[in-house]
Amino acid sequence: MQPLNDSTKGIVRDRSLTALLLAWYTVEKRDLSWRKAKNPYPIWVSEVMLQQTQVKTVIPYYELFLQRFPSVEQLAKARLEDVLIVWSGLGYYSRARRMWEGARYICEQCGGKMPEDFEALLRVPGIGVYTAGAIASIAFGQRVAAIDGNVLRVVSRLLAWSEPVETARSYRHFNDHLMVWQPVLRPGDFNQALMELGAMICTPTKPNCESCPLTQICEGYLQGEVHLYPVKKLKAKRQVVTRLTFVLRRGERVLLQRRPTQGLLADLWEFPGVELSHEDGLDNNLPALGYEEWFEFFQKAVPERAFDGQVKERFEQGLRVHGPVWYNFSHRRWKICWVIVDLPEPLETKPGAGFLLSESVLEYRLESKPVDQLVDNRCWVSLQNLSEIPLPVAFKAIVEDLREGVTA
Repeated sequence: MQPLNDSTKGIVRDRSLTALLLAWYTVEKRDLSWRKAKNPYPIWVSEVMLQQTQVKTVIPYYELFLQRFPSVEQLAKARLEDVLIVWSGLGYYSRARRMWEGARYICEQCGGKMPEDFEALLRVPGIGVYTAGAIASIAFGQRVAAIDGNVLRVVSRLLAWSEPVETARSYRHFNDHLMVWQPVLRPGDFNQALMELGAMICTPTKPNCESCPLTQICEGYLQGEVHLYPVKKLKAKRQVVTRLTFVLRRGERVLLQRRPTQGLLADLWEFPGVELSHEDGLDNNLPALGYEEWFEFFQKAVPERAFDGQVKERFEQGLRVHGPVWYNFSHRRWKICWVIVDLPEPLETKPGAGFLLSESVLEYRLESKPVDQLVDNRCWVSLQNLSEIPLPVAFKAIVEDLREGVTA
């Protein structure tokens, strides 16, 4: 019997990898709701939610989201505000907004039917290369790779790939290998198996190589250097800024305003505030500002000038600064400090009296008055209704502080 040449050895290795991985996945895969779905819509929802978010965190949001928006048509008909409310707390809110835009595109351009082809899926707003690959392979059985962070890590170790995995060259190299490994009959299972292996066994730190079905064909393991992979580019230093926040309160109601439709936390509601980018310290000291400086920053944070007189009077009486608390974004770190400014109730509440005086404009009513119609994207909200509004998790400490003050 002749010895196997390098080409034949490679074919045997590739087939072994595929068979071993699928056999492991068949036995060890987790029982997750979206893996039982045949409709591409819930698969799409799960894949979007799982981006940069752990499975245990996603499960309750996934179930609630499908209860509220059970089909792509229902999602397309919904107000963006309602979608963000259901998404509230899951983070990376642009994912929800883009999925909502994608649902509208599907209903308007595709007759409400999810495209079945990888290239057609890429034309849907909010569906990128990875998500298109996941939907096409899992829902429609198309042979196409789905490369997420877990897959990058697993393949880099299997190949002992010494270059940064974020580059276009690395992506092409990995994609070429995945298309060789991917079976004809179970491409979706193969893609999910790689993701599952990365999530359960081939983890970022302390991978459980002893339980891995691919140890004997993993170059990183065979070389004893699994810990060296994946190779990554050096990350840019996260910018640290101080976020001065102004909580205007009338009894049990507080003033919120909507953030711009572009940029960080787009379309979400917030307590007004400004960022001091010159603050680069990592200490917990509160900013040493006089009331005049606080007032100047308040005027930058709140465009409505009718508050100025009352706010300035409160500042002159003395400021109590709360915080700081820290909140991390992918590229920025907020050092959040806040002041609570108690204002008197308006004397006039008749309709048409203006933004500051008309409760019909000011009060946030989820069912009867869409926030989109509120003047200048501002509204007064009772503390008990804050959970019904897409308020970023970054402000959780402020909400808790307000509620403790009410119950104290």
